[in-house]
Amino acid sequence: MRIIISNEVRNDITEIYEYIARDSLKYANETIKNIYSRISELENSPYLGRYIPELLDKKYRELLYKNYRIVYSVLEEKNIIYIYFVIHSKRDFKSFYNTYISKK
Repeated sequence: MRIIISNEVRNDITEIYEYIARDSLKYANETIKNIYSRISELENSPYLGRYIPELLDKKYRELLYKNYRIVYSVLEEKNIIYIYFVIHSKRDFKSFYNTYISKK
């Protein structure tokens, strides 16, 4: 399957990097590398992530990397995995979801 990363994800990852880099460039680079590594795992195992507990809609799944939630869906008919956003687990998921996904 082909992975498509939304512009929102690229922005999310940039923000994550900038936030962590304030304290440690090494840890910022490691975190971003590992987030992308987790995303690439989906190419061969698209259902690796779990359904999102806060949502009734089973269209969306999440893959975890430490405190980060990588939110995606599998579009089998198009052979695509679409990554919607990456969010820290302490953020309010419902408001983030309403901002990014429900408007699509």
